[in-house]
Amino acid sequence: MGGFTKFVMYIILLITFLGLINMIFNLHRFAFYGEFLILLVLLLVAMISALGINNDSRWAWILLTLFFGFVFLDMLLIKAISTEKVYLFLPFIIVTIVGFFISLFSIKKEKVEAVEEVEKEFSPGKYIASKSGTKYHAPKCDWAKKIKKANAVWFDSKEEAKKAGYKKDDCVK
Repeated sequence: MGGFTKFVMYIILLITFLGLINMIFNLHRFAFYGEFLILLVLLLVAMISALGINNDSRWAWILLTLFFGFVFLDMLLIKAISTEKVYLFLPFIIVTIVGFFISLFSIKKEKVEAVEEVEKEFSPGKYIASKSGTKYHAPKCDWAKKIKKANAVWFDSKEEAKKAGYKKDDCVK
């Protein structure tokens, strides 16, 4: 993610915490104590996420999305149980929603590694084995197709494969 997105996210986190603090200090006794503990946990989660964002970690954006979802619900709860009028509730809730969507759209898709195909040409040899395996195979064999190019050992004859210490697989006739 770009530096601008990270900067905006830090500003949104700051505004979100200022809003939570503003709302929590309007609560009375037990509600205040409970929400204060929640605030401390959220602060810890936000700090961990901020470290992950600096390293462009996918998990940090996922954690922030969950964080903003929880903060949104928590702000609604505080609004519901508060006996006093909560000032600036609407701007704080809007900033939380914006933070949720920025973090949601900043989650990178996981990279899927492509599986290497075994060459259709058998020019390196008539039989193939893996450096880490114990059997040699015909190139058309399902097991042969799973051997990575870097680990492939090719042989021109069955005798050559046997001399190298490999046993014949069932696919070899």
